[in-house]
Amino acid sequence: MEPVSPKTESKQCLRARIWTAFVLFCRCTTVRGLGKLWQGPTFLRIIWAIFVVSMMCVLLISVVLLILDFLAYDVGVHTRLLLDDPSPFPALTVCHHYPFSMQARKLWQEKKVLSPGQFNRYMRNLTWTNLLNNDVSAAEAITFYDSLSVYYQNLSPEEAKALGHDHRIFLNCMRVSSQTSIFEDDCRLLKGYLVRQFSHHQYLNCHTFEPADQKEALETSFLSLMVSMGPKESSDPDEQAFLPDIFEQAKGLRVVVHEPGTYPDLEKFGLHAEPGKLNEIGYEPVRWTKMNTPTRPCFHKAEKYHDLEGVYNYTHEQCLLLYQQKEIIEDCGCYYVMNPRPSLPTNEKPYCGRMWPNLDIEKFVNRLACLRDKLDIAVKRKYDGRVCLPRCEYYTYDSAISITKWRAHMWQLYWLRVQTQAVRLVQEFTQSNSGKDITESLGYRMWKRYLSKRNLSDIPKEATWGDSTRPPDVIKQINLDIDEGLSANDDGFAYIVLKRKSQNTIDNTEKLVLTLNVLVSRIGGLCSVTIGITAACVVEIIEFVYYANYHRKTTASKTKSNVEMTEQGGDRQVEKNC
Repeated sequence: MEPVSPKTESKQCLRARIWTAFVLFCRCTTVRGLGKLWQGPTFLRIIWAIFVVSMMCVLLISVVLLILDFLAYDVGVHTRLLLDDPSPFPALTVCHHYPFSMQARKLWQEKKVLSPGQFNRYMRNLTWTNLLNNDVSAAEAITFYDSLSVYYQNLSPEEAKALGHDHRIFLNCMRVSSQTSIFEDDCRLLKGYLVRQFSHHQYLNCHTFEPADQKEALETSFLSLMVSMGPKESSDPDEQAFLPDIFEQAKGLRVVVHEPGTYPDLEKFGLHAEPGKLNEIGYEPVRWTKMNTPTRPCFHKAEKYHDLEGVYNYTHEQCLLLYQQKEIIEDCGCYYVMNPRPSLPTNEKPYCGRMWPNLDIEKFVNRLACLRDKLDIAVKRKYDGRVCLPRCEYYTYDSAISITKWRAHMWQLYWLRVQTQAVRLVQEFTQSNSGKDITESLGYRMWKRYLSKRNLSDIPKEATWGDSTRPPDVIKQINLDIDEGLSANDDGFAYIVLKRKSQNTIDNTEKLVLTLNVLVSRIGGLCSVTIGITAACVVEIIEFVYYANYHRKTTASKTKSNVEMTEQGGDRQVEKNC
């Protein structure tokens, strides 16, 4: 019989120790199936081994997928109705479908500003020239550029502003704040409200009415505007243009309800207001609360941005458009008219649709080709989620407009304006002349004229006089058509009302679909379904470590005792031999 080598003996001892530890672990744990692996018939032990390994693989794969799903931070929107929780009153932007004022016609007649008719004739000449050069594609493209938006791009910002309507287009405004009605003839003086004008490529001058601060926004519940439609449309040679716009030309106003301080999205949220009617806009505020996650971060405060001379609060969409605009300016050398304009266009860097007065067709085509590339969605995606992040909290407004006849009369509006101006003048007089009698004030004389009037439907004939001959205590009668004579045209104005539907707010809050608690619960369920792992496994592992160490110490002490006994027996044998 060959002796066993020390190396083989050590391997056998190692296998024995491993088997002993495995058996000890199987006896200590309650994991399903492990207790069957160290005893019983071989066939059944193999079946149980396959079960344990397969269930362990299923458990590990499922846990990994759950963790990856958790790290994706998917969110769901939880919607609830907050009763008696009023939101800040929104801003209202008003634009005219017919954007030109009486001042525009004077400027065209005096040849101070490029007129639509002149621009149309210029475009027709370009088309004819290209046809004579057998360039049909260029002729086709140029002939359809005769639109209001392209005409706007061939004006300077100052000219576009001069052609549009100013604040005088608003004849009267009223605000209800804390159950108190506040009237103003000059809407710029409306207490607690700001009126600002901005330039738009389709409507030239638009006006935004917004609360002055958060306090005024919370107190406001009603805003009404009486808006003149401006001069009637004309077919004079100066206005014979814009044939491609025929299907977009409308009468009346374009209005949009939006957050105060933000730029209104007229194309996406705009509503049409009908002339000669009462247009009531009811809105439901929706408050959005986004969750700030590593994959979809958001922030509460951001820097403002510029559009020409206006300053606006940050929005996610406008941020993307702004960075897209910066690339267009840098690479194409022009401004895209539908994006925010961080600075004023110049002759060196004009609008991309600039064609007047001298068209360089090659340069123009190169600009449009560059613009086409920059308008690709991939340009905005570069900044989405990296530079441009959504706000964590913001409001949207679900708006609906209802239209009906307005049964008010002009004499009612006239005397309302008289009262409004009289109150303001009397207040100013008492503040600056505390020791004087209010009967000496102009406001008192205006008020007295109204209070002593027997027939209110009889508007003073002096109201139709010019400013130089009209008495100071008689205000001018409203001219709905802004022309030389008074008009009884019912379509010369629009009455706009913006009001809360209720004091409630719809709250949309984002919440994680898979939270940490749900993750732990699902992993626990998987452990229970597959191999029956429970929290007791922690104690079982401690128990296993304890018994393993105890067994090792016991074995070591027994081995030491056997060695000592062997050595003592050897010494005795030596003594006998001696």
